[in-house]
Amino acid sequence: MEYQKIRGKRHYIYDSVEEYHSEHPDKLGVESNWRTAKEGDWVMSDDGRVIQLLKVSGIKHPNDRKNYKWAKGYVRTVVGTFLNRENTIMDTDFSQHKNRYTFSKTIKNPNKRVKQRENNTKNERIFSVNVASGMGPVKSYMDAFNEVSSGKAKKKALVLLKQERIMSEIEKGVLDVAKEMGIDHEYILSRLKRLADYSEDDNIILQSSKELGKIIGTSGSTIKQKELGVIGMFQGFTPDQIENVERKEISNDKRDIEETPRRIGDSEE
Repeated sequence: MEYQKIRGKRHYIYDSVEEYHSEHPDKLGVESNWRTAKEGDWVMSDDGRVIQLLKVSGIKHPNDRKNYKWAKGYVRTVVGTFLNRENTIMDTDFSQHKNRYTFSKTIKNPNKRVKQRENNTKNERIFSVNVASGMGPVKSYMDAFNEVSSGKAKKKALVLLKQERIMSEIEKGVLDVAKEMGIDHEYILSRLKRLADYSEDDNIILQSSKELGKIIGTSGSTIKQKELGVIGMFQGFTPDQIENVERKEISNDKRDIEETPRRIGDSEE
């Protein structure tokens, strides 16, 4: 018998059906087929142990890769998340699952996968289109990824906005809209120049000149060009928040995960 905690609650794995019944004589039996069991049921894993299904979802996992389209859904245990497919092996080896909330056995932090990806996924493209249309990063993420928590959406949207491939997609959308409206670099520069040359307000002249200096790179400003462009229009984020996002890794409920599984009899600090 061993366990791991989630949000302070112990979730056990039993080495046999007999051990499970000795600890829970009043509970129902163990389901032999975890693929047809219900959420909350205790089931036999494919490596011969008894474990509880903490989540059962009949919907397809939010991923557009072809490998997931043939799954009937997915289940989650205290050990990991498993696709509901006939060839999926549900094991109870904690060392093989760096993160219980992903299917991958190698990626501990899903944030790394976002950074390493070369092409945008379908959901990321929807997010980019939403942002370009003015929906705002948080709502854009919640809509694209079916996220109900605005707090999580804000953290994950910040990470996406740091990715070059995402920004390219967003900027392309914004430029397409601007082009339809007749707005381009020549238009912006000419309008600013007109204000700097002919305005009777000294403050407007000064601000217009500063903006022109930033655009052509002669002002000595440390502000990045992207922060003056698309990112500058985002509601809910400041440039500093976006710049510092690399130091604010998505925890993926890390606070809920106890890294080392406990075996019964081990001392707790």
